[in-house]
Amino acid sequence: MKEPAVLCLLFEFPFGRYHATPWGHHVNEGLVEWPPSPWRIIRALLATGYARLGWHDVPSEVRGLVDKLAGTLPTYRLPPATTGHSRHYMPIKGWRRGVQNTSLVIDAFVRPHGALVVKWNVEIEPRQQQLLADLLDRLGYLGRAESRVKARLLPPDAVPVGWDVSQQRRNPDDEPVRLLAPLPPTKYEAWRRDHPDTPADLLAALQMETATVQEGNWNAPPGSCEVIYWRPASALSRPRPPSPADERGGVACPDTALFALATDRKRDVLPLMERALPTMALFRRALLSKVGDQELAACPELTGKDKQGRPLQEGHRHAHFIPLCLDARNPVRIDHVLVYAPMGFRPAAQRALRRLRKTWAKGIDDIAVTLIGLGDLSSFRTVGGFQLPELARSATWVSRTPFVPPRFLKPRGKDSLEGQVRAELRCRGLPDLVGPLAVAVPTERNEAGVRALWFRRFVRTRQDSRALEAPPGLFHLTLHFEREVEGPLCLGWGCHFGLGLFVPYERGAHVAQQQHAADGSSRRR
Repeated sequence: MKEPAVLCLLFEFPFGRYHATPWGHHVNEGLVEWPPSPWRIIRALLATGYARLGWHDVPSEVRGLVDKLAGTLPTYRLPPATTGHSRHYMPIKGWRRGVQNTSLVIDAFVRPHGALVVKWNVEIEPRQQQLLADLLDRLGYLGRAESRVKARLLPPDAVPVGWDVSQQRRNPDDEPVRLLAPLPPTKYEAWRRDHPDTPADLLAALQMETATVQEGNWNAPPGSCEVIYWRPASALSRPRPPSPADERGGVACPDTALFALATDRKRDVLPLMERALPTMALFRRALLSKVGDQELAACPELTGKDKQGRPLQEGHRHAHFIPLCLDARNPVRIDHVLVYAPMGFRPAAQRALRRLRKTWAKGIDDIAVTLIGLGDLSSFRTVGGFQLPELARSATWVSRTPFVPPRFLKPRGKDSLEGQVRAELRCRGLPDLVGPLAVAVPTERNEAGVRALWFRRFVRTRQDSRALEAPPGLFHLTLHFEREVEGPLCLGWGCHFGLGLFVPYERGAHVAQQQHAADGSSRRR
């Protein structure tokens, strides 16, 4: 019995990046169409024919080739890959206080660590194969123009190792990926009978300009359909495909995820650090919405509860939602969120982390959420070439956000401020303090006092009627340990939602930032 013919297209990315925004999504959502959709690939081949082969019309052989490619859905072999993004503040019309207005644009991309293979189970004629080889040889990019590619035909027996992606779900934690594909020519003809104002045939539909589609108020290009592929959950988070050793177990779960936040407007509409508690609580709520109802009880690292709904008693090993300000130009706005769970993220939690696309904050439209990375805590201590102070190592730590005592204070004993701080440290297995606790008095006379003044503006309530009321007090502390400890260091009431966050103390490093915060808050009031 003759084996079915397999047409294999290989795409290499010499610049190491692939940029493509899925249809129907805004660029600032931080999504990347991976793998490339059949619709995108066929359109790219047609565009190459006009631009590089001098077509004035599509050759008849290519028409037949397009019909064959549209008549069946391809499968994919993905290389190991990770995700990333860059941020650009693009100039826009208008000026404010002598400075040109800007708009934030997130450029998300995939970093393939190998070649992508697209496989069609079709048999084509020799002339069509030669034309396809010519098109692939001249194809300059796939997706956006910065996604440079080198493409060629590949023998079916030379396909490299990688992640298989098809319409068949192989594993329970596979992720659904929605891709655009052309309708088969016969289905397009039947569909067009009910839509006579559309292009005359499928080939014409494939050549419609995106602007024309948008002007016609189409929610998808005419002649296209949405198909669901199943991508392995680890295809965009691991540096390599699974090895036999991985299959046998023994590989630790990732314990850290880093997200970027963005809106369609300027960066000064991101949530204020002063609202860290409610903002992180809403972020957690958005994340939990991505966990299936059947899996919620088995996801203690995100819920903080066991299967019976009781709070975990394991020393704060479930998720901490840590607000970060990585933009030095606006250090009082939360532009990133670090989610850290010492107990690790199991498959259900990992799926939720990858599916999260937006969150909310008071008075702000939907905030786009981009997963920058998922892995071990040590891999996030440096981001973009800069060390995260929240994850640094030091023997002296100072409050980044106010410490709220977990219980009502008493003048002395275990429920005093110092007694509660020391109990928090013991609970986490951290070394004891050297000397008495240093508590800043709110004043403008020194940098610690300036921060303590700013802390008075922090919100201590969550937008949840079931949330417990916080004990009184917002304290700025300096902690001197017996030896160096590694971050993150989160203590006290609300420590899982951004309060009680500490950073290493560097004299003068924080006063300017907090003075900026105080000045900015004064102008807003």
